[in-house]
Amino acid sequence: MNFPLFDLHNHLLPLIDDGPNSMDETIKIVELSEMQGVRTIIATPHKKDVNELHSIEFVRGLLKKVNQICKSRGYSISLKLGMENHLDSRLLDDIKAGKALPMGDSKYILLEMPYDRKSNLVEDVLGQIQKIGLIPIIAHPERMELFQYDPALLFNLVDEGMLTQITASSVYGKFGDEVQRFTKQILRCNLGHILASDAHMSTGPRPPDLLKGYFEVSKIVGRDAAKDMVSTLPGAILENNALDIKPPILIKD
Repeated sequence: MNFPLFDLHNHLLPLIDDGPNSMDETIKIVELSEMQGVRTIIATPHKKDVNELHSIEFVRGLLKKVNQICKSRGYSISLKLGMENHLDSRLLDDIKAGKALPMGDSKYILLEMPYDRKSNLVEDVLGQIQKIGLIPIIAHPERMELFQYDPALLFNLVDEGMLTQITASSVYGKFGDEVQRFTKQILRCNLGHILASDAHMSTGPRPPDLLKGYFEVSKIVGRDAAKDMVSTLPGAILENNALDIKPPILIKD
């Protein structure tokens, strides 16, 4: 690869949520990611697990330790802290209290939608988050019933300035045919902006597979668009810059 990859959704921190159960597994994820050309990973533990079982301070210290180990072993990857923030009625208060974190030091924040077919909270809470100057990035919309049954909602949110993050393994079918089909629709309609691994382990069903995802996306929308999703746009997010994205197209069956 002649360009760097950036993985903005990754559960590599050990013993925090449903990610690795050891530091060795964490370092293996780093090693595999570096082999693929990943330059920066944002660790995104689940907000609920961090705040109920640990603390923000604990996770910051853990990330620092992982970075130190990686440096001592000669890895060049930089690890930054973010969070996968589940959307609920308390989310805005959690953001203001510093319990729901954006991506690194940026204005972009990774948000997981409710696991329901319908929700009256989504547009209201996302609008409130925009009003305080943050830009929502919707995590894996292709896997959410909310959007599978109402693609127009996804279009409306993107049209209002929000972004989405597609999981690499959704593109090549690890979550089933229906998710794969919807993923392709999202990509072809300019509704997918960032590709990330959402890795939880070094092997098995949720490995670091960003490079494979890039090649699969290239087959669907071309190499330039795929590069934007793994390098150009996530790189701009890490620099806290504005993004140049294509206008969304409404998905039609």
